[in-house]
Amino acid sequence: MSKVIFISVLLFAAFVGCQKNNAVEPFNYERDTPLWLKVKIDSMSTNQEYFGTEVYRYEWNGKFVYHITSIINSCMFCDVFDQNGNKIQLTSEDVLDFQQNKKNEVLVWRWT
Repeated sequence: MSKVIFISVLLFAAFVGCQKNNAVEPFNYERDTPLWLKVKIDSMSTNQEYFGTEVYRYEWNGKFVYHITSIINSCMFCDVFDQNGNKIQLTSEDVLDFQQNKKNEVLVWRWT
């Protein structure tokens, strides 16, 4: 009986030790925010009209995208940008896909 327990513990330890480390490093604004977005955020942070604005980063279709939400926007997905700061023109199909398949939401900045 003790051999069975010993072998079980040994197998469990080997299994746990071989697991891939899936720890996600926490988001760091300085390190993880592209320069173009920092410049945009600096600009928004000095304009009272942008009070209440939030900037989120998502993974979508295998790439980072940035969604800027603001009460001054006339549509919900007006300001979605790729990693390089290019505005993404979302079709209605893209909006549906974005809503269903975006993942790993990170709040980059909020002005409150």
